[in-house]
Amino acid sequence: MNVGAPGRRLLRYLPVLAVGRPLRGRERYRPFFIVGCGRSGTTLLRATLEAHPALHIPPETYGVGEVVRQYRRYSRLPWNALLRIVLGALEYDPRWENFDLPLGSLFRELASRPPGARHLAAVLDAVYRAHTNRHKPSALRWGSKNPHDTFALPALRAVFPDLQVIHLLRDGRDVVRSYLELSQRGVSHFAEQWVRAVRAAQAFGARRPSQYIEVRYENLVREPQATLEAVTAFLDLTFDEHMLRHHELDLKLGDVERYNHLRGVREPIYRTSIGRWRRDLDPRQTAQLDRLLGRTLAALGY
Repeated sequence: MNVGAPGRRLLRYLPVLAVGRPLRGRERYRPFFIVGCGRSGTTLLRATLEAHPALHIPPETYGVGEVVRQYRRYSRLPWNALLRIVLGALEYDPRWENFDLPLGSLFRELASRPPGARHLAAVLDAVYRAHTNRHKPSALRWGSKNPHDTFALPALRAVFPDLQVIHLLRDGRDVVRSYLELSQRGVSHFAEQWVRAVRAAQAFGARRPSQYIEVRYENLVREPQATLEAVTAFLDLTFDEHMLRHHELDLKLGDVERYNHLRGVREPIYRTSIGRWRRDLDPRQTAQLDRLLGRTLAALGY
């Protein structure tokens, strides 16, 4: 039977209709992801790593894990339609303004890629590479910082098998205290959120120990150089003294300039937030946290 050009295109597209487009191809990427419960100091860690000339971490925006879910949901669509959904999920996020990266030219470049290069890993790498080239062309590696991705680490590894994970861990009582300054939600909500984040990150670390490092917020602010030396060694880089002077540099952090609760990152590293729960929480809240977090805190050595 002789089929015309439309028929041949349909035959080529049948495998995509059956199983969807792949998450990755033969190319190997090695991004790193800063995760942990919100209010654990991930923005501070991002700022110190951004001060390293070889690293670039764009502002926090739509979680990469959510992009993976959207891609999987619509992966049977034609490539151009799928691209619009994936890039649209990024660009229509309210925080995308902080990212400062127009996606029109990137869409056209990705749309023209050959079939073997049409997968999610290539799309995400292209987005972060474009941001790197636009804002910090000296950087050799890109990373992402988003607490929501703490719960998507297995999905992220399905896209980037060689990824590295930096889990920033902080005393859950200080995390809850910090959240209560910003939200009307109660102690139990944030306590549960902290426990879930710790468990999710440590579960990934137990399965993939060579791709995971756990960093204590308390160590980061008490012994910043030793802590950052360990992190850069994990990333196969040498420590750079600029990391200790991040507050003196004209770092373009994007979201830090827009949100008041992040502006402390512009100051020298300080220790005064350690243990603030003792001063700021009342006895009822302290007792509630002891019930909700006591076992996990004890297991972590807090």
